[in-house]
Amino acid sequence: MKPILVIAPHTKIEHEAKKIASHHHDVEVKLALLDQSLEIVAQAEKEGVEAIISRGGTAKIIRKSLGSLPVIEIQVSPYDLLHAIYVARKHGRNICIIGFRNIIEGVQLLHSILDVNINAYLIEHEEDGEKHLKQIIHSGKRIDALLGGAVAEKLALKYGIPTVPLETGSTAIDLSIQEARRIIEVTRKEKKKTEEFKAILHYINEAVVSIDSHKKITTFNPAAGKMAGISDVEVIGRPIEEIIPNTRLDKIMETNTPELGEVYQIGKSQVLINRVPIVLRGKTLGAVATFQDITKIQEYEQRIRAKLLAKGHVAKYSFSKIIGESKALFEAKEKAKKYASNDSTVLIVGESGTGKEMFAQSIHLDSRRNKGPFVAVNCAAIPQNLLESELFGYEEGAFTGAKKVGKTGLFIEAHKGTIFLDEIAEIPIELQAMLLRVLQEREVRPVGSNKVIPIDIRIIAATNKNLLQEVEKGNFREDLYYRLNILKLRVPTLRERKNDVTRLSKYFVDKISTKYNKFLEVSPKALELLESYDWPGNIRELENIIERLVVLNDDIITEEATREIFDEQAGGNPYSWQENHEDVDSLEGVKKKHIYKILTQCNGNQTLAASKLGISRTHLWRIMNNDKNKKN
Repeated sequence: MKPILVIAPHTKIEHEAKKIASHHHDVEVKLALLDQSLEIVAQAEKEGVEAIISRGGTAKIIRKSLGSLPVIEIQVSPYDLLHAIYVARKHGRNICIIGFRNIIEGVQLLHSILDVNINAYLIEHEEDGEKHLKQIIHSGKRIDALLGGAVAEKLALKYGIPTVPLETGSTAIDLSIQEARRIIEVTRKEKKKTEEFKAILHYINEAVVSIDSHKKITTFNPAAGKMAGISDVEVIGRPIEEIIPNTRLDKIMETNTPELGEVYQIGKSQVLINRVPIVLRGKTLGAVATFQDITKIQEYEQRIRAKLLAKGHVAKYSFSKIIGESKALFEAKEKAKKYASNDSTVLIVGESGTGKEMFAQSIHLDSRRNKGPFVAVNCAAIPQNLLESELFGYEEGAFTGAKKVGKTGLFIEAHKGTIFLDEIAEIPIELQAMLLRVLQEREVRPVGSNKVIPIDIRIIAATNKNLLQEVEKGNFREDLYYRLNILKLRVPTLRERKNDVTRLSKYFVDKISTKYNKFLEVSPKALELLESYDWPGNIRELENIIERLVVLNDDIITEEATREIFDEQAGGNPYSWQENHEDVDSLEGVKKKHIYKILTQCNGNQTLAASKLGISRTHLWRIMNNDKNKKN
């Protein structure tokens, strides 16, 4: 059936309505009077009708019987009323109007204008019409014409009185159809919202309970029923205190102030509760509370943390992947394994390229936190103006350029895991106080927020600088240093573990050869040369040089090829990598060794090396030139 049904209480209205309906795709017309219409409407409702249009008493009866469908009443226009009185005037001046309110309202004002004697009688039910008519006849009043709708027409026929039906024009019917469409559109939107709200209430894990101004339950979703151990259907309309005592919802209505994030006990469960008043136009109509099981919150939190692992917060290196058999390395690994068994803060020190992050990852993977995230932060790589927001996160609109939804900080992302703060000495002094609070309280405050968030993390920091010296220079807080320096681990340099160079070299050759689809070997003489080098850049430098050798050579890496790489590395000076000075143990030899070490670190850049040595570039050139002449 079409969404709009016109119930015409009169054949003339039916005819006019059908004529109009022929121009509309959504309108259907049926003839029925008063109680006869109820059966038709009941069937129409089952078949999907969304709005009913009728007139007078029929409209009133339908509206009274239907609770769900909107009923639009066809209004009697002034033109229709004037036309009916004009026709009735032909029968005489004494006109009686019997009808429902929509027909007789305003009629009494017309008698003086139209020079007629009008008596109007309001009826609420069909039988009221005959009572009024009998009283008029019994009183002896003259009735020249009876005017009204279907009820008046039936009475006029029964008592032999001339009748003039109050006809409904096409304009009134058309306006009613437009009104029906508007109501249907609004109703559909409201139904959609209602269904969405029901779906949300039904499927969300939060328990939702609301009460009206009489403290009776108006909303109680399945999650609330499960939490309270009672069917959500059974509690609607019952006082809240009977179902969940001490919810404080009555107090919320009194104070009109929300209470958010409070811990509350329901039975054996601890829940997080939010309470909010329901206010409309300044008047408190009730209150609503949401409950979250704290154990569920923790469970979801773990799932979120697991997803963060997919974002790259994963440790890849275990102790077994730290290659080497030297005593210095063995002792460092054994100490790190002991550190892994507890949660204290670790400070890893060592030169650049020694593998400090590998040790940090290995400690994490060997600890009880190995299923949690491993978040690595290079404090020197993040611009100082962004470091705070990266570490602590920020609220929506905390600063210009901030994401609208805010951002989770790296400390929070490391929750239940480990955060590795590499190059910790590079953290600005103003941020060090905030880091100290994290170490002490294990809580963070996002930028732009007034709330602190507790975190469960282990902190591993690393530096290639002497932090005590940085403290003396005023670059590093003393209290922060002692907070970090609980479990200290020094990673040995490659020159302290020269007997590991051969094994590491072979490992990198195999690894990088596979990358370039090659198969190479390293000659014994080349390995000897590699072992003799000082390796100021440590393992990172070794890996870089091996990659260069793999790219430039085929089949075998020779001593000559290796020596050529070292010459390039030191700007053509062979003394930077060979400890072959005749006076190596003399004071002069120690000085030269130090000079060539610095020169190597600066990749042969004499200007930079002279600056680091605190001498002029000319002085440095003279030393190198004299040494070269001696060797020649």
